Amino acid sequence: MSGKLTQSEINKYGFYTLAAGLGNAVPMSYITIFMTDHLMISAAVVGTLLLIARILDFAVSLAAGPIVQRSNLKWGKYRSWLIILRWVTFIGVCLQFVNTSSLPLPVRLVIVAVGYCMLHFSMNFTTLAQTGLLMSMAGTSMEDRTKLATRSIQASTIGTIITSASVVPLINFFTPTVGAANAYLLVAAPFSFIYAVGAGVLAKAAEPYDNPETAQMAPGGAAPTLADMINSVVTNSQLLVYILAQTLSMIAMMGSMGIATYYFMYVLGNFTLMAVSMTITTVFGFFASLIGPHIGRRLGKKKAIVFGLFGSAMCSLANTFLARSSVVIYTSISCLMSIFMHSYSCFGPNYAIDAAEYGFYKTGKDNRTVAMAMNNIPIKIGFALGGAIGTFGLALIGYQPGMTVTTDFAVKFMWIFGGVPALLNTLASLTMLFGYKITDEDAAFYAKKNAARMAAQSVPKNS
Repeated sequence: MSGKLTQSEINKYGFYTLAAGLGNAVPMSYITIFMTDHLMISAAVVGTLLLIARILDFAVSLAAGPIVQRSNLKWGKYRSWLIILRWVTFIGVCLQFVNTSSLPLPVRLVIVAVGYCMLHFSMNFTTLAQTGLLMSMAGTSMEDRTKLATRSIQASTIGTIITSASVVPLINFFTPTVGAANAYLLVAAPFSFIYAVGAGVLAKAAEPYDNPETAQMAPGGAAPTLADMINSVVTNSQLLVYILAQTLSMIAMMGSMGIATYYFMYVLGNFTLMAVSMTITTVFGFFASLIGPHIGRRLGKKKAIVFGLFGSAMCSLANTFLARSSVVIYTSISCLMSIFMHSYSCFGPNYAIDAAEYGFYKTGKDNRTVAMAMNNIPIKIGFALGGAIGTFGLALIGYQPGMTVTTDFAVKFMWIFGGVPALLNTLASLTMLFGYKITDEDAAFYAKKNAARMAAQSVPKNS
């Protein structure tokens, strides 16, 4: 189908992102404390279990691209995964927060592990499906691709505001009635149900754009081999440049977030300020999601990400020198940083999509889904390495629980908290500046040429 997307279709795409944020809120933030404090599983066992699960999750994320690339399921290449896995995701969330504290330890571990894998393995496919639907729904229109990505990031920000304001109060509300262990499930289940509804809404909205019953189908013999798909990633210079830059940026973000609690508790000496600061920056983030896209569209995708990453680096550096004793300065700089971030995050997965279109245009082999699947890798690497950098950094500067903070310790901490992310974001910005060659005009050209190639090669399904 051709023509501009309607506002309703754009909003439904964004609603899925909002629903996904709600559905993931409780398991992403509270599974560890639920396991240790309510299922009575030791921290060491929890850490080992999550490490194994995350390694498996990373492996599944690598496999998701080739699997979806070769699939042609009943409800469409991408929609099918939303339709099939939305209830798997819902059940996975619920299993993680079932109160199994009275059961033997091995049973508790198995139930949580199964739930964790059901959720996270499924999200590898559904996240890729959403990216694929962005390309399918927008077609070759760069304007519509940007509109979908922008609405998605705005919806994500709204979801963060909702969950930040509601999850803990709801858990506290239910605790006197059903007990703390059961309260988590009463919050997680409805939020996850909203996710299942959101997946259904997007699948329905995308039906005209991703449906095997439409007039043209790709030739059945055109499925790429595994070697083709691997080669499509390792030989796609633009995809590798983008993945490297995003990985550096994600390590910076996760590293800083991972030790933010220590900043408020030890450097500022007032843990309650964290809630105030986070509330302000989260609410301001919504306004940043409205301001940032205007800057991004003016600059174009490449200049926007170079500008945004470098601006984020400068904000982190400013925190290093200026925020050691002032939560006001820290919060103000964090708000400014959110504008820099939204100036390029408004394009969302379009960077990976552009690189995928580039790869298809250069090789003549359609492995775009495999390339788009790589968009998830920086987040997973950032989560793992970012947390490690923060933890090892604390050990390096002599952190001890309950310690009395000296000026020397606070200064060193701020270099880890702000200086390291500044360096990583600067490297990410330079990587995109000198390594990423795809302009907006190039992206539009590749998309149109690839669409024409697919149309020429396609055959009627019933021919």
